[in-house]
Amino acid sequence: MKQIFVLIALFVYAVASSQEYTVLHINSSWNYRNDYKQLNQIKGAKIVKVLLEDQNANVKRQIKSVPTIFIYKGNSLIGRWDADISLKIKAPVEEMQEVIENSKFRRISTDD
Repeated sequence: MKQIFVLIALFVYAVASSQEYTVLHINSSWNYRNDYKQLNQIKGAKIVKVLLEDQNANVKRQIKSVPTIFIYKGNSLIGRWDADISLKIKAPVEEMQEVIENSKFRRISTDD
């Protein structure tokens, strides 16, 4: 019985940790100087940079300032950072990395 529980726990861990992380950086061409420069320091995630003007109207309505950074685990949004009045994101890259690392090890309830 204990071996089955360990096997199930390992399987759940493997599935949870195998989900792909994506960092989505959205900016406008007129604001390229304020791109978030530390994106390449984020480990364990695919980095995608897009221009706001190339997005559909639905995406444009959701963005209130540029640049904006989203972090997804699979299809779930786990983090978002928006530029301040200076049109720059001031959050440290370590904060973004921490969001990724913390989402890898969520506790799984075994209550019956």
